[in-house]
Amino acid sequence: MNWYLAAGILLLAAVTVVWMLHRENRRFKVTEYTIETGKITKNITVAVLADLHNYKYGTDNEELMREIRKMRPDVVISAGDMIEGAENAKGTGETLRFLSRLSKEFPFYYGMGNHERKFVQEPDKYQKVREEFFNALEETGLSMMDNETCEIPDANIKITGLNLEKKYFRKVKLYPASAAHIDRLVGKSDRDRFHILIAHNPDQMEAYAGWGADLVLSGHVHGGMIVIPGIGGLISPQLTLFPKYDGGEYRMGNTTMILSRGIGNHTVHVRIFNRAELLCIHLKKI
Repeated sequence: MNWYLAAGILLLAAVTVVWMLHRENRRFKVTEYTIETGKITKNITVAVLADLHNYKYGTDNEELMREIRKMRPDVVISAGDMIEGAENAKGTGETLRFLSRLSKEFPFYYGMGNHERKFVQEPDKYQKVREEFFNALEETGLSMMDNETCEIPDANIKITGLNLEKKYFRKVKLYPASAAHIDRLVGKSDRDRFHILIAHNPDQMEAYAGWGADLVLSGHVHGGMIVIPGIGGLISPQLTLFPKYDGGEYRMGNTTMILSRGIGNHTVHVRIFNRAELLCIHLKKI
């Protein structure tokens, strides 16, 4: 091959990758899903954010606010990792102020991810930033759903925020949870109501289905970072190549899981063929 042609192809490929990295990290899309069920008593629209990691889209996250307002959601749910659980995390207070603005406009349910879990279950390691986080949380009037359940009684819906322990997020090899363990943490599912489980880690799908969730909302995987067309995401935070669950809709028995590709990034800011996303879920009464 002509060396000038080869150099030109390599240069074009490099420019394309840089352009995609900029686009995929600085722009997000809205992905919509519709779930029909006979359990609810009225139609509900749910906006779902996951894995913001203190990321910002415009001043005070105004771009995100604008898109969420367009949805006119009945509720907004965080599927975890809205902040970054690190010893020198920056922007946590700013993120919480954004979430506080959301909670003032819409019913807001703050489910926990592994980054929020660090502040709760490893207080000594993250003492300084943990104190800043909880002070900011108190100022905004928000509270996290730490193995807690709330109700939307006029829609016959329950929402449970699951906080699994650290071992269920370990890298390389999955440590499987069980439906019985979820029972111990949050109680039994309500089979007479449409039960939403906010469960950050999608790898435990079998346990969530066994527990009896109607809808699982997850994140954590960031879409596999790099998506290979026709194959899927390349790698998960657990360092699993081609993870089974990377993004989209999955079904197991009577359980549907909707897995966000994440709205932000942390540590390695790489996204290729994997646009950050905000979810809009329409629950339709049948």
